[in-house]
Amino acid sequence: MAAVPAGASLIPIKRTFGDLTVPRVRVGSLTIPRHQAQGRVRVIVGLPLAPLAASYGRAFAAQAGARKLNVADAASQRYLARVVVAQRLAAAELRRAIPEARIEHRFQVVLDALTVSLPATKLPQLARLKFVRKIYPSIRYHLATDTSPSVIGADELRATTGARGDGIKIGIVDDGVDSTNPFLNPAGYSYPPGFPKGARKWTSPKVIVARAFPGPNSGRPGRLAVDRRASFHATHVAGIAAGDAGTCSPGGRDHPATCGLSGVAPRAYIGNYRVFNVPTPIGHVANTPEIAAAFESAVRDGMDVINFSGGGAETEPANDAMIEVIHNASVAGVVPVISAGNDRDDFGMGSVGSPGTAPDAITVAAVSNTCSHLSSPSVPRTRRPR
Repeated sequence: MAAVPAGASLIPIKRTFGDLTVPRVRVGSLTIPRHQAQGRVRVIVGLPLAPLAASYGRAFAAQAGARKLNVADAASQRYLARVVVAQRLAAAELRRAIPEARIEHRFQVVLDALTVSLPATKLPQLARLKFVRKIYPSIRYHLATDTSPSVIGADELRATTGARGDGIKIGIVDDGVDSTNPFLNPAGYSYPPGFPKGARKWTSPKVIVARAFPGPNSGRPGRLAVDRRASFHATHVAGIAAGDAGTCSPGGRDHPATCGLSGVAPRAYIGNYRVFNVPTPIGHVANTPEIAAAFESAVRDGMDVINFSGGGAETEPANDAMIEVIHNASVAGVVPVISAGNDRDDFGMGSVGSPGTAPDAITVAAVSNTCSHLSSPSVPRTRRPR
């Protein structure tokens, strides 16, 4: 516990750049996105059975020691078969009751649920169906340093324990990891058993999974695990988490060449789960059903850690499907690491967004350091005046 002088007070940061320069209200036309002018909504419909992860958690809660869920073992497969049968029955009842409804994602591991698109006027009828346990809204999420290992103490941890992340698999749920980036050089790595998974074109012995979860209106680019016109944030995040030790950056227009770069766990593997693929005027966004599907796939694929560096507005926890998703991922033995968000300058202290408020998440806020990259000025050589 720390004490501060009685006269101390919080001083707001005055910022004159970034989001604060964008007018909150602007003159213009309000455009309704294509396919969304028909009065349809997307929801996640929770079903009665516990998802596999929750069932697993109850079975092993009393046992000493941690065990990670193995989706492929016989007990898991038997339980999943039971969930699949129940979902088929629920889907058939839904189609009979609301023929206009369309089923998209089906969840069995971190949720027992269906993503359903239907006319908004049919929501009361959906809620009355006997198999419906819960209806979650689809929420929109947005994307929220070379010396970062020293800032968080990773250097000391490595020096003390020798731990460098060997064999650990980190799932990056984001906008697509570029496996060809030099910071993720696969030299010296080999695929672990059972890998690669997903779109092999985008994998390497370092980036061992590449999957895409296209959102509504994301088009053909949304089906790509990496879109080099739009996939930047995830590669940056993957480098922070597991960039190869000793990497040299060639520099650029706004920063000099820098050597000795390293991720926090430089020997860890990366799994790429692309969800931020829906283009909007403020950048690419993602929605709850696709994010939940990515978490489900990451658990199925055997990731040890899932990182989600995105966020949305704070949501009533009872109505936030990601609270249950993150809880069940944790119960399955996977560590969920979530961004606290980027809203502190706009909304002040305590401005953690969803899903960073999930009780089972390790929620990480921004950290500043004293490192600066300054380009050396140069003066062009000119002729001596005559």
